[in-house]
Amino acid sequence: MSDAAGAGPQTLLGAVGRLDPDREVLPGLTAGALLAAAGAAADALAAEGVEGEAVVLRQPNEPAWVTAFLAVLAAGAHPLPVAPDTPDAEVARLLAAAGGGRVLDAAGLRPTGTPGRKSGDAPAVLLPTSGSTGAPKLVRRSEASWLSEARRYRDGVGLTARDTLLLPVPLSHAYALGWLCGGLLTGAALRPVPPTALGRVGRELADGATVVALVPATARLLATRRRLKARRAAPEDPPPAPALRIAMVGAGPVDAALDALFREAYGIGLARNYGSTELGAVLAGPAGLAPLDSGSPLPGVTVRLVDRATGAETPDGPGLLRIRTDALADWHDTGDLARRQGNTLRVLGREGTAVRRGGRWVAPLEIESVLRGHDGVREVRVGARRRAHEGEDGIVAEIVVATGGPDEKELRAYAEQHLAPYKVPDTFLLRAALPRTAAGKAAAAPRYRLTPRALAAARAYKTSELLFALHRLGLLDALSDGTGLAELSAGSGCDPRALELLLDTATALGLLDAGPATAPATGPDPATGPDPAGPRVRAAELIAFVELEERLSRDLVTRETLAAVARAGLAGRDFDRRSAADPAHTALVRAYQGAMGGPAAHARTALGLRLLRPRPGARLVEVTAGAGRYLERLLAADPTATGHLWQAGRLAGPPAPAVVEAVEAGRVTVGPHPPRGGADLCVVANAVHDPASGARLTELLETLRPGGRLLVDDVFLPSAGDPATAAAPDLAGGAELALDWLTHGGTDWPTLDALAAGLAEAGADVVRRLPFEGSPCHLVIVKEAD
Repeated sequence: MSDAAGAGPQTLLGAVGRLDPDREVLPGLTAGALLAAAGAAADALAAEGVEGEAVVLRQPNEPAWVTAFLAVLAAGAHPLPVAPDTPDAEVARLLAAAGGGRVLDAAGLRPTGTPGRKSGDAPAVLLPTSGSTGAPKLVRRSEASWLSEARRYRDGVGLTARDTLLLPVPLSHAYALGWLCGGLLTGAALRPVPPTALGRVGRELADGATVVALVPATARLLATRRRLKARRAAPEDPPPAPALRIAMVGAGPVDAALDALFREAYGIGLARNYGSTELGAVLAGPAGLAPLDSGSPLPGVTVRLVDRATGAETPDGPGLLRIRTDALADWHDTGDLARRQGNTLRVLGREGTAVRRGGRWVAPLEIESVLRGHDGVREVRVGARRRAHEGEDGIVAEIVVATGGPDEKELRAYAEQHLAPYKVPDTFLLRAALPRTAAGKAAAAPRYRLTPRALAAARAYKTSELLFALHRLGLLDALSDGTGLAELSAGSGCDPRALELLLDTATALGLLDAGPATAPATGPDPATGPDPAGPRVRAAELIAFVELEERLSRDLVTRETLAAVARAGLAGRDFDRRSAADPAHTALVRAYQGAMGGPAAHARTALGLRLLRPRPGARLVEVTAGAGRYLERLLAADPTATGHLWQAGRLAGPPAPAVVEAVEAGRVTVGPHPPRGGADLCVVANAVHDPASGARLTELLETLRPGGRLLVDDVFLPSAGDPATAAAPDLAGGAELALDWLTHGGTDWPTLDALAAGLAEAGADVVRRLPFEGSPCHLVIVKEAD
């Protein structure tokens, strides 16, 4: 049933008030209970004086988010929804753009440094979007606009009160909010779920969800995981989504491969949705549309295509897509190029990224779709490189390949096989990762520029050289206990005045503490975490790391090797061509194992095994750049345990003596590619970044029998918004680790977020992440997805 814009409810809370009060609209919450809870929360917010202010809504994708959202609007404030992990610095920038305000998170309402500016405007949702300058820009959308979009979902998409609407998309994004408002208007049962909780999404689908709102990345992950699980399913297992009737993808295109993958997994194709932050959903279409088609105008939506050069309407395009809705009298320029395909529209891409060659428009989305069809391609983004003459744009394809994936030559050959010559990219850029927004859309590529900190970095080598000099003088052992100048000078044979200046400089730089003689040296080691024996840094372990870093600074991590890798790529590294018999390489292996196999590493091993809780007689596969410390400890604790050792990389050194004995006794096997399906536990220790071994997540997960666990013990680069990085960027950030990986390691899964995404794609869930304070080390426990 449809109604005119003025005949329906005027607010979203008013829409809830029109529903049957006994109808369940959220898990365990009826429409009447939601109305009461939101009303009470609105009264509390109003008592705090939020009316007319911006209120940042920073809460998890859970039912409580819906109550808080409705309460902020009902209190007369302007909700500004953000992802729950948005850092305070970004929140501050957004509130500055909004004129100040407060934050409502799981702990309640709290003030910020900028008092909110009161506006006399009706409550509106403030949605962040990127401005042309890169500074945050806020789009204001009134409740009337959201109710107009809600009617489109009801009258155009077919959402009803009989539906269970699953929302594994960020509620802070306009796409998800439009669906949410449609559910509030129709009385559909709402099931908001965090986007990364794919196991929960699968259970909701199995329990009877009838409609699911997706973005391409989530649709692909769900389908991939389902396909992996289907291989192990029994014929009598129930269907994965018995009641699903609409699976709609927005915030990105649906290509043929994704549609086929999802249909194979769930027995239903992907419906399409296209919209904008300013207008919400404006185009939609059922499953079965041609690849990359976006659908037809929804009720209340008028579209036209306009020639970019002349401004005249072009019926079939290509042309700029302009839209008008029943809630917006003026034409809105979407900034996208589109063409008509019969009764539907196909969006070619953003005007700024669409390519024009020889008078013909080339759709970046089409090229992306083709390249994504290569088995070795994980992510791709295609754009234009403007040239001097209009109509002769270059095409640039930025690509993230899977472990062991194709090189530029193979990708070019694949493109030439599947695309017309004028559509083949001129340039293929192999990237480690492509930035994405919370909704899974491609984010703007970064533009790098120098900062004032570059000058400090240019001088930083002096600090390292001073530490290495103290090591050369044999002073670190004595300095770890606190020693006076006279004793240090006498023991080392150094000139007292020169040595005093060195020590005072080291103190000023934070390398030494010049306190009383009884004061111990404290602080976590940046590479290993807290000393398991207590707060003092153990001299032997510290010296081992200094020795390793000194050797790397002279040989591997130098300006020459970094520049060489930047020019030639990882495939031509000098490190990989060195002879294992070279005495310098042997010394490097010894230094590496001395640093990586210290007390802190053994403490992590003990903790990791306690967390895994191996059963008696367990079989453990260890993939490691070390001697096999997890196997060594398990074999010592359990005489009936067995295992397999896969030593990774060129710095692993010899296996631990206990492991060698177990190999000779037949309890442990060795070599790459362990057998499938026989292990209770699989541990990846300091090897998860190596593309030839520990980065092969699917292969490692396949070594496990049902119910098995995978443990990753490694170091990671900081992720965006990482609180550890914000608290101590120089110590906990660990960003310099990338230089080790570039020159003599691997670069796969550089961050915890990247690892979690890779595990999700491989059909596994992260059960627990255990960081170590002041360290880039983490333990990550993984299980097969539900």
